[in-house]
Amino acid sequence: MALLATRRFLSKDEIFERVAGYTGKRDAVERMFERDKDDLRALGIIIQVKPQDIFFEDEVGYRILEDDYELKLGELTPSELSYLSLAAKIWRNQLFSQSGDLALQKLEALGGTALTEDFGHGTLSLENETPLFPSLWEAISNLRNISFTYRSRNVSQRRISPYGLTLWKGSWYLVGLDLEKKEIRVFKVSRITSDIKFESKPEAFAIPEDFRIEDHLLMLAPEPTTRFLARVRVGTCQSLRSRGRVSGVDGEWDRIEISLGNNWLEQLLWFGPDLVLEEPHEKVQELVQVLRSKL
Repeated sequence: MALLATRRFLSKDEIFERVAGYTGKRDAVERMFERDKDDLRALGIIIQVKPQDIFFEDEVGYRILEDDYELKLGELTPSELSYLSLAAKIWRNQLFSQSGDLALQKLEALGGTALTEDFGHGTLSLENETPLFPSLWEAISNLRNISFTYRSRNVSQRRISPYGLTLWKGSWYLVGLDLEKKEIRVFKVSRITSDIKFESKPEAFAIPEDFRIEDHLLMLAPEPTTRFLARVRVGTCQSLRSRGRVSGVDGEWDRIEISLGNNWLEQLLWFGPDLVLEEPHEKVQELVQVLRSKL
């Protein structure tokens, strides 16, 4: 944003003064700057480089031209505008509040004033509105170890090297190397109950080259389910009835349609002769084999 907003080429020192995050020793700041340039270029953003002085070509300036950066959106559907508006709201609620507000103003000019879509899974509750975001961003950007108090089954103090931060189904998740357990762990940001404490100077660790944050979020994906159809005796199997769709058969039996996960076998066996599984066929066969093995 700094390189796009300027009308002239900025020197490194000017960039270090204007852009947040460039702190620490000169060597560390230089490495951060080179990494940031590589990240921008990897996104397809063209950085113009030009000598600041015709007599000293090693003193260069940097700038991003609007014509090189501008995205030609063309005609946008109401649905596309809604998604862009949602992204801008997320952006506005974090570090880049001014830029997020500007993006929303531009979307309003295009007609994207409201979110009319149902995005599901609590996305619009925007649990991402966390005061911890700037500290986490600083730690990840500058490779600084951090510590915090975390509430899961128990409340504990955690020390990690933060690798990445991402929004997953409406909530922010932090992924990093747990320095005590020596394993990569996933932390739900809303369960962090303290401020973020910096435990090291910048460049304290290196993120593995093969690290992909998506690989560590797979464990948060919903468990795959299977559709089951079964007969249940009238007045029984209440826990299944509350989670499925029930229709009458006769005075003795009802039929229930329900989706169950990997532990379906244990759940169905619990009801004994009050439940008769009908579909799917392969699950019926598996259930029969289990029952025969118990005889």
